[in-house]
Amino acid sequence: MSFGERDAFTSLLTTLIVAVMFYLNISGQFAAGAYDGPEALQLWARSVLWLVAYSIGIAIVIAILFAILYAMLTGEKKLSDLRDERDRMIEIRGMRIGMILISIGLMAAIVDLALGASALHALIILLISCSVSEIVKNIFKIACYRRGF
Repeated sequence: MSFGERDAFTSLLTTLIVAVMFYLNISGQFAAGAYDGPEALQLWARSVLWLVAYSIGIAIVIAILFAILYAMLTGEKKLSDLRDERDRMIEIRGMRIGMILISIGLMAAIVDLALGASALHALIILLISCSVSEIVKNIFKIACYRRGF
């Protein structure tokens, strides 16, 4: 397994874990009515800042655990971090797909605001589009590595 494929896999796993954690946190707060008052945007912004902090920690832990597990399973002493032209091309294609999906999410948020939705709803759309973009980008990269592109 190449460095790019391992990186995409750990990034995908991190994104899925953080997205589920954030969804559970936000849905609980919505159910409790925390977003009904005038401080809803501030509460949401604080939640996103905690999400960023958690995601950094989770990414580090997953990268370490994956490297240890991979080394144990394959017997490799030193994991290769070499990147070649194929890795760069897969990364560029993945970034292109990610940017397209984020752009679609941005346009959806703008249309949502134009139709009269709240700013909180538009921010949620943006966050979801970022998560979906990261998930799809990493799945695409893993698929490219598996197909041999």
